[in-house]
Amino acid sequence: MAVSFLLPLLAWCIAAYGPFWDVAYKVQVSAESPRLQSIFVVGNTLVADVWEEFVSSIKIDNEEILAARDAGEPLEVTSRQNKKTLRQIFPLALTNGWLDRSQETDDDAIRQVWQKLAAGELEYTKESLSKANGKIVVANAELLKSSGEEWPKEALLKLEPQASEQVARPVYLVPPHRVAISLWNGLTAEKPEVIEGDESQTETKTFLERYGESLRTIAYGFLLAVAVSVPLGILAGTYDFFAKLIEPFTDFFRYMPAPAFGVVLMAIFGLELGPKVMLVFLGTFPQAILMLSKTTRQLDVPLLEAAQTLGAGQKQLVTKVVVPGIMPSLYNDLRILLGWAWTWLVIAELMGFKSGLSEIIDTRGRRFQFEQVYPAILMIGMTGFITDQILAVMGKFLFPWMHTSPGFIARSINGIKGLIKDGSADAPSPAKALEAEAKPESVTTKPSEQLS
Repeated sequence: MAVSFLLPLLAWCIAAYGPFWDVAYKVQVSAESPRLQSIFVVGNTLVADVWEEFVSSIKIDNEEILAARDAGEPLEVTSRQNKKTLRQIFPLALTNGWLDRSQETDDDAIRQVWQKLAAGELEYTKESLSKANGKIVVANAELLKSSGEEWPKEALLKLEPQASEQVARPVYLVPPHRVAISLWNGLTAEKPEVIEGDESQTETKTFLERYGESLRTIAYGFLLAVAVSVPLGILAGTYDFFAKLIEPFTDFFRYMPAPAFGVVLMAIFGLELGPKVMLVFLGTFPQAILMLSKTTRQLDVPLLEAAQTLGAGQKQLVTKVVVPGIMPSLYNDLRILLGWAWTWLVIAELMGFKSGLSEIIDTRGRRFQFEQVYPAILMIGMTGFITDQILAVMGKFLFPWMHTSPGFIARSINGIKGLIKDGSADAPSPAKALEAEAKPESVTTKPSEQLS
């Protein structure tokens, strides 16, 4: 089993860490230029050519500003443009703890950061500016100081872009270690405090809270499907009347895609949990009825014949023979149906108000933040797999007569014992040989022959 998981992981590591990719640049300090057709923000990853064009465009803009100053005709801009230029330092100030997120548009606080940084009153704790940008900070701080409380009309210098070098992988090829870190951060994250009037706090649910929503949707939908399909499947598999009444329409209905009923379900059950649960139900129960009816028909006929011989009635045949006889197979069918129910989760949770792990997959996927998408997908897969393995172990205790084959460790021990026994066994003595020949052969009869 371990090899089955290690091979895909090995392929993932080779693709992510192999020497196939060029160098890319993740933006840490950004700026805007009319020479560029795109606007790059902190966090964007740029290939080498785009990065070089980005840096050269900002340098040319600053050279024009300095050339105009040297010529005695400084470039004039609006205060709004200068405020926009100063806001370039906000991501760095937020990372180093100089400002908080609520001060992103507080131009007076950002202006003070520039002046304090130029005066050496602030210390870098995580990220720092380059020497060239340090000179730009000093130059802009002097211009801000000379203008007093007013905003200068002369154009301020732009911070030159800074970035960290990374591997230029495709956006969807996230390295395993980043996925693992993202998953751990999600599992250990605490619920953020909601600040009244702070529109930036749009996401207040933690990863575990969304995971709980997904578990609730699957549990309710699957249990409802089991409650409906198990009685109908047993009746259809036991009596021809119910088979002709239930199976034709069920066979027709299972070809209808469950998401096609999404609008109808939202009209009936609203936009919250109801339509999500019902979609899981609709996607699961038709298959469950047909599967359980087939399982019921596979019950050994001699069991029914023996019960009838002993005088069992129709009710006793169902409750005392059919249901106990198919219970191990029924249990395995429900395990398969639980996996089937998980496949409807993402579609169900995107109906109405988005919820659960599917909200992360959809929202973060649209922003190409795949390091947060993959942990949500892995949580769904791991939950389904672990649940199935737990049910498999429980099945061995509930139905021990159905699991007589030894496991890998038991087979290995038995094989070693067999080799030792074969190597140490002596030739049989004549007395034992005669005794073996004198024993009569046992005769086995089929259950049907015993009944006759």
